[in-house]
Amino acid sequence: MASFSKKAIEAMGYKEYPSADVLVVHFGIIKVYSLRGIALKKGCEERRSKAVTLSDRCSFAIAQSVNEASKLLTGDAFVDDEERWLSEKKTTPPFLLIYFKERSPRELRGGYRQEKDGYICTYDAFPEGKKDIKEWEEGDLPGIITSLTVNLSTLDKQVELVPLEHSIFGVTAAGINLFDLKISVSATGYVCHERSIEDIDASLVNAKELLPILNKDVCRNFYAALNESDRMKQFLGYFQFIERYTHSTFKALSYNSDAKLAFNVPQRINKSASKFFEKIFADSKNLAQRFHWCAILAWPNIEESDVNNFLEAKRVRDRLSHGEHVEKSELPVAEIKRLALKILGAKQS
Repeated sequence: MASFSKKAIEAMGYKEYPSADVLVVHFGIIKVYSLRGIALKKGCEERRSKAVTLSDRCSFAIAQSVNEASKLLTGDAFVDDEERWLSEKKTTPPFLLIYFKERSPRELRGGYRQEKDGYICTYDAFPEGKKDIKEWEEGDLPGIITSLTVNLSTLDKQVELVPLEHSIFGVTAAGINLFDLKISVSATGYVCHERSIEDIDASLVNAKELLPILNKDVCRNFYAALNESDRMKQFLGYFQFIERYTHSTFKALSYNSDAKLAFNVPQRINKSASKFFEKIFADSKNLAQRFHWCAILAWPNIEESDVNNFLEAKRVRDRLSHGEHVEKSELPVAEIKRLALKILGAKQS
């Protein structure tokens, strides 16, 4: 990765401070996403959701204005000139903002800084710091994005959460805001459908309720596929999510508590038939067998067509595993993504 020289950094307006000059800063991060596929209904008096708190250090909100969402979460605007920001980003509302703050304050000793408009800006501050933020991005954020995607989408009108910008910022002991900005931009075509604020609020609450089952191991493949542009990697990501989620769901089932109820065993052979079916359940080791059990016992919204789509996707995955060539255009990416969303609870339109 390229780095700037001291001269180049100073040309950008930064001044190098001595290491004896110490700032104590409590850091947080705001991540901004555009919501592709949603338009907030114009009749809403306040075109913003309620702020949903996941913990004392994490919350999120959706609004037509990026500044309104930021004020909900932090009490401060995200940008000084929102119209200019929209033009520079080539983006349109609505926006999702996720706010996370670190547990403990940190020290900035020296470094490159500049004061501007009442703020302190830093260059490459805390390169080894912000551990809480990094752990949150790697551990909790995939589950949050996955849950929001599921609950804001319907099976036929899927929503994309496109990262626009994230701002790592802090507040000094003197109450001065300190910013460390990292920016990325993405653009493509999409179709929106209108949602009311009440509907958005309900989706955010449902997303919060889904989070406990979306640990890092469960949703990392789904999250990776959401952020992937290559169709092959998308297909494999969604399929691997279904594979892992199927095995974890099956392991939580038991014959006596769950599977036994699916069999109408005649009383005259109850004992021997129960042992027979229990062995079938216990011997279910492969993915197809376990997917069927989960569809029968744990996923009440999964239908015959969904099972057929899974089996077809599995045949494609098996062909790839055996070294066969499959054209990317033949990969059932839309079908396997739709199935992943449905398994996690996405509803029909």
